[in-house]
Amino acid sequence: MNADGNHTPSHSTSDYGRKGSTDAAQREPGAYLFWTLTALALLYALLAGLHTVQDFDLGWQLASGRWILQHHQIPSEDVFSYTARGQQWIYPALSEVWLYVAYFLGGYSALSWMGAVTGAGTIALLLRRGNSFACVLGLLAVPLIASRTQPRAEMFTTILFTALLSLLWQHYRRGRAPLWLLPLLVIAWVNLHLGFVAGLAACVGYVLMELLDLVFPQRRQAARARLRQAWRWLVLTGIATLINPWGWRVYAALMRQQHAQQQFHSSWVVEWGAIRPSWASLQQAFAWRDPQSAFWWLLAAAIVAMGAGLWRRQLGAVILLAASTCLALQHNRFLGLFACVVVIVGGSLLTEAWQAIVQRWVQHSKSSARATNVRRTLTASLLFLAALLLGVRSWDLVSNRYYLRSAQLSIFGPGLSWWYPERAVEFLRREKLPANIFNDYNLGGYLTWRLGPEYPDYIDGRAIPFGPQLFFRAYQLSVEPPDSPLWQQEADARGINTIIVSLARLSGVTQFPQLRAFCRSQTWRPVYIDELSAIFVRRRPETAALIGRPQVDCEKISLTPPANLQNASPSFLSLRAKAELFNFYANAGGVLYALGRNSEALAYLDHAQQIFSDNANLRLLRALALQDTPRNAEAENEFLTSIRLHPDDESWFDLGLFYMTQKRHAEAAEVFRRSAQSSSRPHDMWMMLGQAYLQMRQPSQALEAFDKAVDSSPFREAGASLGAGFNSLVATGRAKAWYQLGDVARAVSFQEDAVKAAPNDPKLWMGLADLYQAQGRVAEAEQARSHAAGR
Repeated sequence: MNADGNHTPSHSTSDYGRKGSTDAAQREPGAYLFWTLTALALLYALLAGLHTVQDFDLGWQLASGRWILQHHQIPSEDVFSYTARGQQWIYPALSEVWLYVAYFLGGYSALSWMGAVTGAGTIALLLRRGNSFACVLGLLAVPLIASRTQPRAEMFTTILFTALLSLLWQHYRRGRAPLWLLPLLVIAWVNLHLGFVAGLAACVGYVLMELLDLVFPQRRQAARARLRQAWRWLVLTGIATLINPWGWRVYAALMRQQHAQQQFHSSWVVEWGAIRPSWASLQQAFAWRDPQSAFWWLLAAAIVAMGAGLWRRQLGAVILLAASTCLALQHNRFLGLFACVVVIVGGSLLTEAWQAIVQRWVQHSKSSARATNVRRTLTASLLFLAALLLGVRSWDLVSNRYYLRSAQLSIFGPGLSWWYPERAVEFLRREKLPANIFNDYNLGGYLTWRLGPEYPDYIDGRAIPFGPQLFFRAYQLSVEPPDSPLWQQEADARGINTIIVSLARLSGVTQFPQLRAFCRSQTWRPVYIDELSAIFVRRRPETAALIGRPQVDCEKISLTPPANLQNASPSFLSLRAKAELFNFYANAGGVLYALGRNSEALAYLDHAQQIFSDNANLRLLRALALQDTPRNAEAENEFLTSIRLHPDDESWFDLGLFYMTQKRHAEAAEVFRRSAQSSSRPHDMWMMLGQAYLQMRQPSQALEAFDKAVDSSPFREAGASLGAGFNSLVATGRAKAWYQLGDVARAVSFQEDAVKAAPNDPKLWMGLADLYQAQGRVAEAEQARSHAAGR
């Protein structure tokens, strides 16, 4: 690389510019720096990846692998559900078989170790021809890599993308690389995961970098030479994607996935959600002990690297970094690929810029000895900080501090996550409960694995064969009262006789708010409840004998710790056993709170707090249980502590509601405003902000908030059916705002919209009657009152 940023294939000063990683290390002040940082990164990656399996998609992938080996064929349609049976479903089979074989040989522990080794292998590939900058970035990238190399099919995309990008970048920087590996990698990739399209995107990015180099006369000859060497292998790489059981139809599967992502994944599935940078979210970057800060650090590194690339006129590399950054901000799922690009491409750009700066500084320095001492001091400081970061974060992993403090469904070590309803599934199988079973989206994959094929599932994480209509129907049923017409219609149409739901405090009980109603239902009867799950059976003549057995009384049921943890003092338990006991008490407290048994819930939550007190969800549960008691000051303190520990949407929203019930409307408005600005799904926050402004007699500000609520609402197209309650609240709020502004006609119009959105709500009809009365429309007011009275 010369001073103008030009390079030739054989004389680049970049990380790929000489003989490889050994020479790269030797060029640093102290060869041990490179190898020490690499070793630290690999160790950290192995520890970060070694945790109990928790992914919701793993279950159906294991079930698919089992089905393929049992039937000696690869399915092209759904074979696991009773709601989408026969619908087209194309998914790479090799990963599913691989995962099932790993489970068959070593159980869940083997799967945990597979995830850990894949994460460490990805880091090793990232650093295989790297430098100290790449090592530092690799160390920072570990949490993002570990989150995308959990045991599921996507893990193969992360490691194969790293391998392919590394080869392309090596060829771009050195002019030679074993490009014959590219088609082989893609043949494996297209049969492992649909993410192979990321590899094709990397190939397109490589070609773009070469084409942009043609713009510069000094680089033109080298770029042409590299393209002549690469084009055949790139063409073969594209053709290699057709070597799969479905040929070109695999692209149809990709199109269906893209269509589903546009329809509902982006708004409703967390991993497809967006990241909204704000001052509140950026504060996470300063929480150095929190691995989730890794994204913000890498984002800062990417921005600096893009600046360095512009300075060195590496336009193609800048575009590649910018594209990966945009994708990561749009979808959480691409964080792992973003990290790979930053380490490989960004690390190289930062190294070149640093070398140029150091070279100029040395040239202008009066003392070369002084320059050497400064570099040695920087090296020692970097090693110390890296070792400190690794040591603290590794202890947090091994001690389970990280898993207990964050919203994780895992604990450290191999095995199965505490979240899964193992005991409920065993009860269902033992008692031979009647099919069909209703389950929610998150639980479906696990039930497919554990109960199939005897019990087909209602829906699972594949989503695509079910379509958006069933996806939203499952969500709506989860929040609908048990004796509602919707439940009656669905149970009759689908033959649903058993319901199994998760009651775990994370991704469980909050998504099943009708627990108490189901316990008192005339249509459904609880037959099993523990701290993680509940089972209900439909009251029918054929289930009379089952329901007539000793019944589960939700008002009296006692939740006891697992046998291995009973009568044990936390101080004498292992680190893993402490984590398990904490999760039991926290989950049990959440279930008892959902059942309205607040004093008992607080007792369980106190036990959990004695084991570990810095869990945000635990503090939130305590706040919710306390707010219904005279201990309001203590409840507020718990809300604030929860937000300090982990400022998520749920905590902010519940704090705002607490202030509203206390008639502290100005404070509520500030809470809703701050949370709306940082939330990835801020519609509820804006709506409640509007309600707070109404209470403060500020109708103009309320209308602005309601407009933002509608603009950010996910209740569009197929999801519109779920938005009746939200839309009616917004419309009613607008009606009140216009009434406060003195425009009764507009108020009536919006109140009519509210009634259309939720025609069975008598309060809305009464509000409309009052507005009609204010307009002098007496007859219509009386009709509205009749609707409200059900006449």
